[in-house]
Amino acid sequence: MRLKPAKVEHLAHKIAGNLQALQRMQFNVTAEQVAGAISRVIIADLKREVELEKEAEEILKKHRMTIDRQNLSYNTLVARTKQQLARKRKIVL
Repeated sequence: MRLKPAKVEHLAHKIAGNLQALQRMQFNVTAEQVAGAISRVIIADLKREVELEKEAEEILKKHRMTIDRQNLSYNTLVARTKQQLARKRKIVL
């Protein structure tokens, strides 16, 4: 998770406040509850990204000797593999 929980909470409150300020929708719950829901969505999305990265690393572990032998950048390959997995699953990073 790249964002600290306090930052996620701050962003969620800011988004909820902006949605309320637009006055294009009416909340049936408090702004605090909306911010909580937004926060849960953000955290779930961040966890899904971490899972993607772990899966990419697992895939690359199987090819570690080839990567080392060919002097390839492991971090670059993890990022590429993660993006390919995200594309396959239609996840926006």
